[in-house]
Amino acid sequence: MRLPHTRRESGFTLVELMVTLAVMAIVLAAAAPSFADFFDKYRLRGAADAVVSMVSNARAEAVKLDQDVNVAFTGSGSAWCLGANAAGTPTGGNRAGAASACDCTDTSECQVSGARMAIEPDAFPDVTIGALPAAMIFDSKLGTVAPLGNRAVTLTSPKGKYDVQVQVNALGQARTCVPNAKPAIAGIPTC
Repeated sequence: MRLPHTRRESGFTLVELMVTLAVMAIVLAAAAPSFADFFDKYRLRGAADAVVSMVSNARAEAVKLDQDVNVAFTGSGSAWCLGANAAGTPTGGNRAGAASACDCTDTSECQVSGARMAIEPDAFPDVTIGALPAAMIFDSKLGTVAPLGNRAVTLTSPKGKYDVQVQVNALGQARTCVPNAKPAIAGIPTC
């Protein structure tokens, strides 16, 4: 006598599904702080990279155009911006005018080589800025900072755990570093 074939249904049992969901919940709960920390550093690093890039571009434009370029921070806390403004073009054999600071909150200002050069006030809304450095004027001949001297500004992550300092030396070269008392960030040296 032959027994009828029993057909087995494929799929998951309710118990298997519940165990899988419980394991996933534990893994996600353990990973959530790491993701939050990652995004905190990511936002800060983005702001610092933007500042270094703009300072470097302003310096390069000063030498390229043979016009002084003024770079200045404006604002405080999380409401800050950075703008660059080139000196006026010389006309009729006269010398070029001085490079004046611009208001980076005004979209019609901060012009270098006919294009707007600014980090907008709302570009990095959660990143805060420390004490603002004096304006930097990049010399049209060598790209050095006038008045001669180093400049530095500290940017702080949205949660306040991390700091990155943007330093501009007297030669106009910008770099980032992490202050000694703050946690390290991969790829950024300690000051």
